[in-house]
Amino acid sequence: MNKIPVTQTVAEAYRFTFGGLGKVIGLIWLPIVILTVGGYFTLVPYFSGMAAAFESGDVSQQGPLMLRQLAFEIVTVVLMAMIAVAITREILKPVKRPPFLRFALGPTEFRVVGGFFGLFVLMIVFAIGLAIIGLIAGFAINAVLPAAAAAVAGAGLPSRAVTIATLVGLIGCLALIYVIARLGFLLVPAAVMEGGFGLERSWKLTKGNFWRIFLIAVATLVPVMIAAMVLDAAVMGPDVLNPHIELLRDQAAQMRHSAEQMRLMAAHLPLMMGIGFLLAPFTYGMTFAPAAFAYRALTSKADTP
Repeated sequence: MNKIPVTQTVAEAYRFTFGGLGKVIGLIWLPIVILTVGGYFTLVPYFSGMAAAFESGDVSQQGPLMLRQLAFEIVTVVLMAMIAVAITREILKPVKRPPFLRFALGPTEFRVVGGFFGLFVLMIVFAIGLAIIGLIAGFAINAVLPAAAAAVAGAGLPSRAVTIATLVGLIGCLALIYVIARLGFLLVPAAVMEGGFGLERSWKLTKGNFWRIFLIAVATLVPVMIAAMVLDAAVMGPDVLNPHIELLRDQAAQMRHSAEQMRLMAAHLPLMMGIGFLLAPFTYGMTFAPAAFAYRALTSKADTP
C-alpha cells in the first residue's frame, strides 16, 4: 500500500503555485475571464431577482432565476475541468504549446466533467438515502417506544425521530466526506493520464491515505479559503459570516434577512468578483496541483521494481 508523502506534496504544490505564478496565470487566465464576466452578468440579475422573490413571498419567481443559474453552473463545471486539466497536464505531462494560452476542450476535459458529475450524483443519492434511513429509524423507535416518545415531546425536547435522523445525518455526512475524498482527490490526474472518469482509479490509489488527503487539504486549501472569507467579510461586513440561527424559527424574518443579503451581494458583486479574479491563480493552483503531485508520487512508487 503506497502512502502519499504529505510534506513533499504540500511543498511542491506551494512551489508550483507561488514560485510559478506566471505560468499558472498563463494556464488559466482565459477560462477565468469567461467565468468572471459570465458570473457577473448572471449573478447580478439572480441576486436582485431572488431578493424581490423573498420580499414578495412569491416563490414562483425563483424558478426561472434558478434555471438560468443552473445553466451557468454547467458552463462553470466545464471551464473548471479545462482549468484542472491544464494545471494537471503542466505538472504530469507538459504539452509543447506555450503556457500563456490554454483553452482546450476535448475528450479529456469531458471525462473530467463526467467525473465531477458522477461525484455530484453520488452526493445526491447519498443525501436521499440518509434522509430515508434516518426517518425510518426514528419513526420505528417512536413506534416501539411510544410512551418515551410522548414524554420527550411533552418536555419540549426533540422527538426521538428527529434525534435519530440527526445522528444518522451526522454519521452519513462523515461517511460522505470520506467517500468523496477517496473518489475525488485523484480524479483529475487519473482521467488525464489513464483515461476514464478517474473515479475508480482514484479510489484504488487513495486506499489508506484518507488522513493524508485531509492534512494536504488543510495545508493547501484552508489558507486560501480563509483569505477569501476575510476579504469577503471586509467587503460586505462581518455580519456575512453570521449564520443567524436565531432566525430559523421566524420564517418571515428569515425571508427579510435573505432578501437583504441578496441585495447586499448584488451591490458588492463587482468588487467581490474582482477579488475572486485576483485570487484565482492561487485558488485553482492550490486546488488541483496537490492531487497531481500526489498522483505522481503514488504511481512512481507503484512503477518502482
